[in-house]
Amino acid sequence: MDSKNSILLIVLGIVLGLYLKNNESVLFGANTQLNEININNRDFQHINSEYPISHMIKLNDEFLICSGIDIPKIYIKKEYVSNNIENGGLYLYNIKKKSFEKIKLDNYPDSLPFHPHGLSLYQIDSDNYYLYVINHLIRDDPAKNEERIEKFNLNIESHKISLYYKNSFSLPQQYFGIVNSIAAINHNVIYFTTEKYFSLPCYSFNKNNYISYLYLAKYKIYEWMNIIFQILNIKNSYLYSYDMTKDKINLINDSEGISNRGLAYDPKNSVLYMAQAFEKDIKIFEISRNVPSNALFIKKIKTMYNIENIYYDIEKEKIYGGIYGSINELKTLDKSYINNGNYDDVTTFGGFEEIDAQKGYDISDMILFKDELKGISSAIKVNNNIFFSSTYQNELLIYIKK
Repeated sequence: MDSKNSILLIVLGIVLGLYLKNNESVLFGANTQLNEININNRDFQHINSEYPISHMIKLNDEFLICSGIDIPKIYIKKEYVSNNIENGGLYLYNIKKKSFEKIKLDNYPDSLPFHPHGLSLYQIDSDNYYLYVINHLIRDDPAKNEERIEKFNLNIESHKISLYYKNSFSLPQQYFGIVNSIAAINHNVIYFTTEKYFSLPCYSFNKNNYISYLYLAKYKIYEWMNIIFQILNIKNSYLYSYDMTKDKINLINDSEGISNRGLAYDPKNSVLYMAQAFEKDIKIFEISRNVPSNALFIKKIKTMYNIENIYYDIEKEKIYGGIYGSINELKTLDKSYINNGNYDDVTTFGGFEEIDAQKGYDISDMILFKDELKGISSAIKVNNNIFFSSTYQNELLIYIKK
């Protein structure tokens, strides 16, 4: 994008931002919410967590691995000074005991921030995996912020989990704060989605330093431009492959979307699934077996509602997705957190979709609810348990399917 177009976009962003600030129903009111008639009242269990859980993945029938990151504090209240933001963490959830345990990050440098987001596992053998983690590494100097992929060795021994930090891969600054999900294809190649177009320039705000005000202005412009692009259905969100041995990023053709979200990989058929929340689609790509960094778009299947992160069950050939309602609800949650520090007065909808990997959704395989957990980020089914996590609330929601 040249400088002339950049100036035009900035001016457009300021004008539309000022208008929409006082007329948000114009922008958000058209988004479809869940149909309240379809909501079933069910019994749920709530398990407290240290931080909101952005992503979770199934390790086996005994454990889930969860990424804990205080997104409300970092990205909603915008408290960016890294010294004042506690590091997030990786957590092991014991399904039988219904309890969390923080996983020690052996060999990870103590001096580096750790704000984990997307997760992906690559199995080496029955007891060993590589765990890949998106880390929004926020520093006091915004020029040194990094969007990193951390690689850990994960070992299971006698029902105990250990993580050993192996190395990191730093993505260019343009991706900072907008990488959503990752999927490991092998130990050298991963895929990732960007959910927005403009990176979010986190910074340490100092009221006595004019540079801080420039970063604040830049952030607000980028934030509004991202929202405007999404609501106007401008497709500036993409899927990329990253070859870690060559340090090469490859844009995947036909991957553009309004806001690309979760990824799930089927190693048996060499197929990658990508959730597109606003389009209510899951795009399907065939991964080249000879050149795993290349992918070919095959087709897309429909979801009933907005889907955030997804998980693929290789045995049942099902895709599990968390439903999070409308954009309007998410913006209302943001406002409530800024003004009140909680979400008590906000009504939200959420749920679970079990999607056939070939045919798409089946309304009989859905769970819909109101206000049980707000701002759903992930949903996974393990045996008769369905687990829900939230970007906003410090808890895990469990539904035991009868």
